[in-house]
Amino acid sequence: MSNNLHKGPPRSSYKEFNPSTYFSYLPGRKSFQQGYLGITGNASIVGFLHLKFPSNEPLYAKHIRISFSGTEFVQLHGTGPKFLTYGTNSICNITIDLWKSDDDDYQVIRDMDLPFEIPLPNDLPSSLSIDKDRGKIEYNLRAIILRKPNIRNFQGSTRIVQCTFILDRYILPPIPGPIKWKDDDHFKKGIGYEIILNNKVFGPHNPIILRVKLTFYDNYISLEDIILSLKEYTAIAAQSEIKKTSKYLGKKILRGGQIPILKKDSQYNECDVNIKFIIPKDCLGKLSWSNESFNIQVTHKVKIKVSFGIFSKHNINLEIPVKISNMLSEEEEICLTAEILHQQTVSRYFNSEISESLPRSNSPPPSYEQNYLNNHLSSLPPPSYSLNNETN
Repeated sequence: MSNNLHKGPPRSSYKEFNPSTYFSYLPGRKSFQQGYLGITGNASIVGFLHLKFPSNEPLYAKHIRISFSGTEFVQLHGTGPKFLTYGTNSICNITIDLWKSDDDDYQVIRDMDLPFEIPLPNDLPSSLSIDKDRGKIEYNLRAIILRKPNIRNFQGSTRIVQCTFILDRYILPPIPGPIKWKDDDHFKKGIGYEIILNNKVFGPHNPIILRVKLTFYDNYISLEDIILSLKEYTAIAAQSEIKKTSKYLGKKILRGGQIPILKKDSQYNECDVNIKFIIPKDCLGKLSWSNESFNIQVTHKVKIKVSFGIFSKHNINLEIPVKISNMLSEEEEICLTAEILHQQTVSRYFNSEISESLPRSNSPPPSYEQNYLNNHLSSLPPPSYSLNNETN
């Protein structure tokens, strides 16, 4: 078997490890996850379980199962990093049979490679770890081997191999939905503004873009800076107590001296500038996707500040809740669109064939491939962004 097949999770991700029993990914992949959870209905966990035992010490087994589970952990008490008590909530628990002996008796196993595939429920949240693991969503893959007990070697009837891995959830790039703030009452303020945020949903392939247009009705007012910030809020409920924290993920600052102020179509000075915040490139801290589970909530806000001086009455302070999500790249979206259109063509053909109100078509049916999307994705790299790969 090719060595590429044996590339799998690092040793550090195993909770229960044995060098003779281990997992690996599909060739050429860097994760067990296949498909785009949250977008397609066919996302799954795929890989191999390898059993490699010396010829003089084989494994005697009669049943092998594989289990995929997701759990929310919330820290209840903490007396130090080594003494934590967690409350748990089960998110999912799926177990399938991977192998059984033909006669329900123990069989000798020295070298066996078992492929597996576990369909994923479409409503699973992404993996998550916040506030130094005070709250987390964790997914585990377990192999459960029913083996022959060996009392002399203190060997029980069950061997378990378990590892954690990152599960990513995706959304399609959002439909443009700009948000506008406008105040042009120059008789009251001396400053008119039109501020436009390009959307309320952002991610790795959809940056935050802010347009700020200012009109100076008072020539004595000077612009100091424009600040665009992204802030993250977390709330963890534990034993009727809610622990809340917040942090700035990053800021983009434009100083007044960097912004050209000109007299354009009106008699007043104006400036018109765009500010872009790229996710995750411009994030200085660890980013978590917007998320809500049993007892953990992660939310985000975009904050906008236009300053004309520390105590100036003309200062503008705006904020708006936004959603930060994992998104497909343009290349991945094109491939997914081709898959959806193909499946719609297949569906329309068969619906017309069984409809009594429509004449039957003599044209051959369109080709149908269950793995159409996977075949197209085989030439592409794995999904382009994962919080497991970048921690900016």
